[in-house]
Amino acid sequence: MINKRRKQFIELVKSECKKHGIKCDLRPVKYLRLSGNIKCSGYFDETNKILACATKSKDWFYILVHEYAHLTQWVDNCEQWKLVSDNYSIDFVDRWLNGRYVREPEKHINLVRDLELDNEKRTVRLIKKFGLGDYKTYTKKANAYLMFYNYMKITRRWSSPKNSPYRNKIVISVMSDGFRMNYDKLSKRVKAAFEKAKI
Repeated sequence: MINKRRKQFIELVKSECKKHGIKCDLRPVKYLRLSGNIKCSGYFDETNKILACATKSKDWFYILVHEYAHLTQWVDNCEQWKLVSDNYSIDFVDRWLNGRYVREPEKHINLVRDLELDNEKRTVRLIKKFGLGDYKTYTKKANAYLMFYNYMKITRRWSSPKNSPYRNKIVISVMSDGFRMNYDKLSKRVKAAFEKAKI
């Protein structure tokens, strides 16, 4: 059941997408497929002008808020967005995850992680502004997702939709409920949680 505030937010997302020429694709599926074998619950693609969300995934509403925050980054042309765009970092991370050679993969992963950090802060501001729910729990999950970028440097693989970092209780339990972690590295405690969680 979607409450009134969430319904109003969904209408805002649809309206903003329309205003900026973006297709809002709220699909009744459990996950969406990106290039290669990467499965996800949502994405914003400024090139193909689409904001997509799998509405049968567990946390689909917060994923929608997250993807809408990416639209705001694109509209604002914020610094992190420009850096990732100018360096083609998302494409390079994608190629690297698919086993191809990429120069300086860590640089691109870090740029994408920092873009996501800016985005998660925007998402939490939206959750607070529109009264969309428990922002502290969301922040712990967001931190799990952000730290996953550092863990990915070790594993060279994306997580399974069934065991994503922001759904895994072991990983979430070691995360802060504020944006005050050291995002530049993976602490031993956080690395151990990812390993225990088999992500």
